[in-house]
Amino acid sequence: MRFRKAAAGLGIGAALALGSVSAPAAAHDGAVSALGPSCTTGKNLTNGWGKCTTAGKYKWRVNVDCTLGGSGSSSIVTGPTRTNAYCSWGNVERVSIEHF
Repeated sequence: MRFRKAAAGLGIGAALALGSVSAPAAAHDGAVSALGPSCTTGKNLTNGWGKCTTAGKYKWRVNVDCTLGGSGSSSIVTGPTRTNAYCSWGNVERVSIEHF
């Protein structure tokens, strides 16, 4: 039984190594792939930020949830860029990206 599991694992690893299994790439006409844009978030005490790097004309914004029940949002931006959202009351607890 152990041999079968090891062989199955090797089969998947070999397929990945040969490049026969891949995720869809972003289209070259400005559209975003089916997986969506590649974005990251970060924060410090009073602001959160988002950065998207995938080419295209998608719209998105950063939302922050703050201590003391506050929240904030950035303006809506288009395509690959970085933008910030601020907490006017309290500190940033959570940062999220909303796509439109």
